[in-house]
Amino acid sequence: MTQAIARGLAALAIWSCTFPASAQETEPLDELRARALDLVNEAREEAGLSTLRADAILDEAAQGHATDMIAEDYYAHVAPDGTTPLDRFLAAGGSLWSLTGENIAMCSGCTPPADMSRVEAFQTGWMQSPDHRENILSEGFDRFGFGIAGEGDEIHAVQTFAGPGADEGGAPLDADGIRSAALEAVNARRAERDLAPLEASPALDTVAMRLRESVASDGALPDDLFGLLPADATGWTSMSVRSASRGGSGSAHSSEEVEAFVEDWASSEAGAPFGGDRAGYLGFAAATQENGRATVVAVFGGRD
Repeated sequence: MTQAIARGLAALAIWSCTFPASAQETEPLDELRARALDLVNEAREEAGLSTLRADAILDEAAQGHATDMIAEDYYAHVAPDGTTPLDRFLAAGGSLWSLTGENIAMCSGCTPPADMSRVEAFQTGWMQSPDHRENILSEGFDRFGFGIAGEGDEIHAVQTFAGPGADEGGAPLDADGIRSAALEAVNARRAERDLAPLEASPALDTVAMRLRESVASDGALPDDLFGLLPADATGWTSMSVRSASRGGSGSAHSSEEVEAFVEDWASSEAGAPFGGDRAGYLGFAAATQENGRATVVAVFGGRD
């Protein structure tokens, strides 16, 4: 089994600015967060994108990082102890399979506490920076978090993002299309190794679907693969399995994505490649969970 973890996007910015102390009125954090989310969603709506929703896990990760940067006197995505944006997201309860992103900003010469005008100024700066703008306008995100902290003459702010990822191009396929794409890709790799092409097998598709459920739940593969065959399936003499998962994959499967999974298998082969000489049939199943985890299973089988 192979696994690719979620992709991450991160960007930072720094501004020097001065506000008179009288302009800094204390604002409740929940109101600052609501304003930050409104500003991000206004930008997304203007770009024709879906809006984000507030997320307590992302709020916790963002606020923890803003506070830590103030307390430990640094300004970076990676903390002095090596903690990364993904580490903070996971520690707060986020899913390893989600696409994540982080924007940070610091205003030097700003007198805390932060108010609405400071949140708005940070948003303006982020939108003027291509890397920050990319996070704010990413199609792969559906959740948002915000944190802000200040001390002395500095204010640090953090935007955090998460989602299932965006589909990576190509027309979305139904179950039959996914199996056809997998069979074509596998047979192309077998031809490179002078192996006979495989045929599609509904019986092995059933095995693949049952295995996919186990793989997606991080369960162990059963010892008896033949026990997963339909009751009327007879004559099978060999079976081997390849499976893989990756995060941030969006909600649909395309032929390009199926090809990428097969290519990963081709570059990390162990044992008989794609079933070897004994295999004559292929079963395949794929599914994507809400957190963006895509899981595929291929079953190579031989029969009398």
